[in-house]
Amino acid sequence: VFRDCAECPEMVVIPPGSVSVDSPGDGAGTGREEPQRAVNLAAAIGVGKYEVTRAQFARFARETGHATKGSCFVWSGVRYEHDASKDWRNPGFAQTDNDPVVCVNWNDAKAYADWLTKKTGKPYRLPTEAEWEYAARAGTQTSRPWGDNAKNACRYANVADTSAMRDVPGTT
Repeated sequence: VFRDCAECPEMVVIPPGSVSVDSPGDGAGTGREEPQRAVNLAAAIGVGKYEVTRAQFARFARETGHATKGSCFVWSGVRYEHDASKDWRNPGFAQTDNDPVVCVNWNDAKAYADWLTKKTGKPYRLPTEAEWEYAARAGTQTSRPWGDNAKNACRYANVADTSAMRDVPGTT
């Protein structure tokens, strides 16, 4: 674990190696996730240990004057829709400075990484999808982080549960 500056995010070193990513074709994924493929990480990389917090993003926005563009994707009671009145400062639910920043897009995340590069003189960037999955898998070969049993999702992940299936049309 390391940090390049006092207000920088905590980073962890992800060692080089190989892993099979995407769905193993057991019906757990979508067609976009199949077939599995090997990902090789030739050199170690640093990845944020935690999500970027609201406080960290606020410091970046304050120091750079960065203005986010867009809106939050929120549940309207009928469907998910963009709400232009919501943003990372006011997402429509209570948050503390230690919560992950929400309602930011890829451009905002890239601008944050670019700011860290300028601030520290060290290269920061967003991980590729393959690098992120390699890091998230942490050496596992199962179809899910908790194993192969999809029925354990509610125990380990923030997923649509039976109440969502009842209340959110189209959720299965």
